[in-house]
Amino acid sequence: MEKVVIFDWGGVILKEYPEHYCDRDAIKDTIQKFNSSLTRDEAYQVYLDTLHDENGNIISVFENEENKYKWYERVKERGNLEVSYEEFINTFIENYKKIDKYNEVVEYIYSLKNRTPLALFSDLIFVCFGALEKQIDLKVFDKVFLSYEEGFVKSDIKAFENVQKKLGVEAEKILFVDNNPINIENAKRQGWNTCLAYGYELEKIKENIEAFIN
Repeated sequence: MEKVVIFDWGGVILKEYPEHYCDRDAIKDTIQKFNSSLTRDEAYQVYLDTLHDENGNIISVFENEENKYKWYERVKERGNLEVSYEEFINTFIENYKKIDKYNEVVEYIYSLKNRTPLALFSDLIFVCFGALEKQIDLKVFDKVFLSYEEGFVKSDIKAFENVQKKLGVEAEKILFVDNNPINIENAKRQGWNTCLAYGYELEKIKENIEAFIN
């Protein structure tokens, strides 16, 4: 494979800027729906307190139904929620679908399709996939790497080693666009080119990509 540009989803495609309905809002709305006595901060804390299982594994790498159900049970108990598994998951999915995208970033990604190979590399929980699929045509990407399918999150350098191995390219032929400094530092440790930016910094993203592929 020639040079490849890898995009993050949350913060680069998915809007996270405080002025917009974001992932935290979706999480708070979901938990508050089933326990209205919780404040929004308390609802979000329930989510934070249940991110890891008894072995320290983060929800972003859960791919089997048993672990997903155990997570639901932890949230239900911690938040004192009255809800079935199916309703909880479906509500979460629908609230995530309310989150808007950076339309200009998506259009720019589409414009790159015939210019350079593209990949998506994202830490997300399984309930987010419907929102991702709604926001961008995943066929535009040559490769899609999702944490709950790969088994690694980007705070682990192994996630980057795994992606590079599957891409089959040298580190200097990769440009990674992400809004999280920790992820960017791990990419740099792997030898990748990087662009630290949010989706509202489209000009910065364009400048880095155009310089890289040209």
